[in-house]
Amino acid sequence: AIVHWEGKHYIVVYEITRKRVIVCDPAIGQRSLTHREFNADWTGYALLLQPTALLKDAKETTTPFWQFFELIKPHGLVVLEVFLASLFIQIFGLITPLFTQLILDRVVVQRSGLTLMAVGLGLLIFSLFRVAMMGLRQYLLDHTANKVDAALIVGFIRHTLRLPLSFFESRYVGDIISRVQENRKIERFLTGEALSILLDLLTVFIYVGLMVWYSWKMALLALVIVPPFLLLALIATPFLRRISREIFQSTAKENSYLIEALSGVSTVKSTAVEQTVRWHWEELLNKEIKTSFDGQIISNRLQIFSNAIEAVVTTSLLWYGAWLVIQNQLTIGQLVAFNMLLGNIITPFQRLTVLWNQFQEVVIAMERINDVLDAEPEEDLLNQARQSLPSIQGHIAFDNVTFRYHSESDLNVLENLSFQVKPGQMVALVGRSGSGKTTISKLVLGLYPPTDGKVLIDGLDITSLSLGSLRSQVGVVDQDTFLFGGTIRENISLGHPAASLDEIIEAARLAGADEFIKQLPMGYETQIGEGGGTLSGGQRQRIAIARALLGNPKLLVLDEATSHLDAESERIIQQNLTQILKGRTTLVIAHRLSTVRNADLILVLDRGVLIESGTHQELMAKRGHYYYLNHQQLSLES
Repeated sequence: AIVHWEGKHYIVVYEITRKRVIVCDPAIGQRSLTHREFNADWTGYALLLQPTALLKDAKETTTPFWQFFELIKPHGLVVLEVFLASLFIQIFGLITPLFTQLILDRVVVQRSGLTLMAVGLGLLIFSLFRVAMMGLRQYLLDHTANKVDAALIVGFIRHTLRLPLSFFESRYVGDIISRVQENRKIERFLTGEALSILLDLLTVFIYVGLMVWYSWKMALLALVIVPPFLLLALIATPFLRRISREIFQSTAKENSYLIEALSGVSTVKSTAVEQTVRWHWEELLNKEIKTSFDGQIISNRLQIFSNAIEAVVTTSLLWYGAWLVIQNQLTIGQLVAFNMLLGNIITPFQRLTVLWNQFQEVVIAMERINDVLDAEPEEDLLNQARQSLPSIQGHIAFDNVTFRYHSESDLNVLENLSFQVKPGQMVALVGRSGSGKTTISKLVLGLYPPTDGKVLIDGLDITSLSLGSLRSQVGVVDQDTFLFGGTIRENISLGHPAASLDEIIEAARLAGADEFIKQLPMGYETQIGEGGGTLSGGQRQRIAIARALLGNPKLLVLDEATSHLDAESERIIQQNLTQILKGRTTLVIAHRLSTVRNADLILVLDRGVLIESGTHQELMAKRGHYYYLNHQQLSLES
């Protein structure tokens, strides 16, 4: 069954027992809840499903964990050096117990001060050399970690930016950022404790061999420590995975809300809801802290059991070893040396218990990362080769295009849409809000593929084109202007970083931005803050128009490009319109019909259907939907 959860999303109910409800939350994973916990968050709505003969098994595609070890392969020489350093560290680790035995059994008995000095000096030299090797190993591990970290993050971001727009529209920014940070958990695991512990475990056999040489009975008793550690790890696994999922989800929720609150801080302050926002954030923070504390409790219990196992084995060996000394089957020096060797064996196994805890976190991190890595890049969605678009001419054709944002939806945003735009034409898209105007611009840019029909650019099906080669030749001004933190010059030249200052100034002049930019203290080098926060809405929009014009694109898409402009700024752009439109095809989306009266073609949309088309004069003469919209706006303005 699928149930409505917390009033905002859905989870799957696997099983209901007398005391528990087993559910799977897409955001967290499998959980076991009491009936009381389940009823507290269930809204009462449930969808019961019954499989039919048409149900097909879906193949699950995941990125295997071992693939991440491929990142270490290029650093094989460094890993070999780390292994050799670890080998030397463990070999020199044998020196201390052997020298200790020598001192207790020979030097102390013979009361030879000269021999004691020689043995002590040798022990000091070997110990210092071991410390130096440990430092070298850590340096090599840190060096490898930095390389792997860069490879992981760069690869993840490269793949993420190739994903379709729909991927980002269905996720919170904070959630994606949390997944980026999860890469570091994998890096720390691969190049940190995991690698060093595995290398130490390989050298444990050397210690075991020496312990067998001292006393095979005591060595056998010492190896009894291994099964309890393994059993402890197996028992703890489901608890660790569950809490790791919950920690990730609570952290992602808190991060997402905080990013949202800070991004909209202007709205928060102007509506005086600081306290409400803070209370909600504190509630999410408290949940995160509580979940993390629950995870710490599980880790502490694991550590307590691990220490208890060590205490039992160590005490038993000390008691049995002392009895062997009393029976003259072992010397005092051998007993002390044996216990020192035992410490070198127990330490890696104790660290292995901690590592197992970290491994469960890494498994969950890998699940979250795979959610992104297993998503198909936008150019691979149709499983066909794409060709590079030659120099664009500007011919656009929609051939019976139907589009809906979700394939399983019954609601078509566009329906059987057909029209043609000739090179050099200015075409206006008008209609009520929600009629599909912006959706058309997204289809032209290849941000979404059509559900049915074809979108053709210069006679080429857009689904067969390299999207990068298409978008690099199109200038776009969106409804919601977005600027990056940095200078005005950097923002205008974003798509053309090699553009000269003269070219940037000319684009700004056409956009009506040059005048206000020159009045700023640093001109084009003025820092505008995150999102262009130091500029007005109209100034940001003019910079966005300048950015779209730079590079002289043959196709220009203006989505409400003058909606934030004052009358004077709009007048400047209208004066420059002839020069702006010269030699390029322009799609203009507008609510203010007065701005598109000179368009070569006006397409009137209503609920995704093209209901009228023609010039301003032709449409006014028809006295249809366009005529009605015009008179409605005129009456509002008057």
